[in-house]
Amino acid sequence: MSVTETSLKQRLRTFWDGQQVYWELLESHVATSAPLRHKMAAFVPDGARVLDLACGTCANSGFLGKHCRYFGVDVAIAGLKRASRDLTLACGDAEQLPFASSTFDAVLATYVLEHSATPRAMLSQMLRVLRPGGRLLLLGPAWDFPFWYPNSLHTKAPNLSWRIRYTIGRLARQAGGVLFGRLPFDTVSDPDAFHTPFIYDSDAVYIVWTYEVICFVARNGAKLIHWEADDKLLGKNAMVRGMKHVLMTLPAYRRAGSTILMVFEK
Repeated sequence: MSVTETSLKQRLRTFWDGQQVYWELLESHVATSAPLRHKMAAFVPDGARVLDLACGTCANSGFLGKHCRYFGVDVAIAGLKRASRDLTLACGDAEQLPFASSTFDAVLATYVLEHSATPRAMLSQMLRVLRPGGRLLLLGPAWDFPFWYPNSLHTKAPNLSWRIRYTIGRLARQAGGVLFGRLPFDTVSDPDAFHTPFIYDSDAVYIVWTYEVICFVARNGAKLIHWEADDKLLGKNAMVRGMKHVLMTLPAYRRAGSTILMVFEK
């Protein structure tokens, strides 16, 4: 891990432990009752040994079957303090999990991957602790199209020159991923959350691209068995909708959407 990645991780941890409004938003009804959480839980078999990665306040525990054996881990103490004391919880780094290989039947990561400074490491760790035949479940936002960006870059967006450079650069790196297998895993080194009042996902650091996540997980021994998006964000303008429909015929953008559920089986 580079010095920059280590510094970013530490800054994020300090941010999460010191933000009251952040945890209040995560505990809101809108955040904890997302329909895709219910669908995700349906892929977890009854009685499974489940790891909830970066569990926060453990909202996922309420969606799982009563007989599941739940384990939650999060790097932020502030979130764990808000969780039920009846759950098995640990403070730990999602990119250096303190569990033996092949320990869990299912690993959940909801609204987590976009907050990883080293997403390759996080995905690798999730797959490592998952047993053969187990399921990896990822739920969260994605910014698949090269002109989409997270709220962590919101203050830069009004600058047209920046948006053009961002789109061209991201498109070039995505092309490299599709044509040559060089998956970019683009990250934000200085998210807006560190400098402006918090808004949703202004702390996102990994600009999630569904295509590269699926490719990376497949390279590491797990296959996609289910995918869905809550909203494809096509917009109301006929020209824009048409352009997006054309882009979505390409493998790189076939699964573009707002919030994405991906289920993999190892």
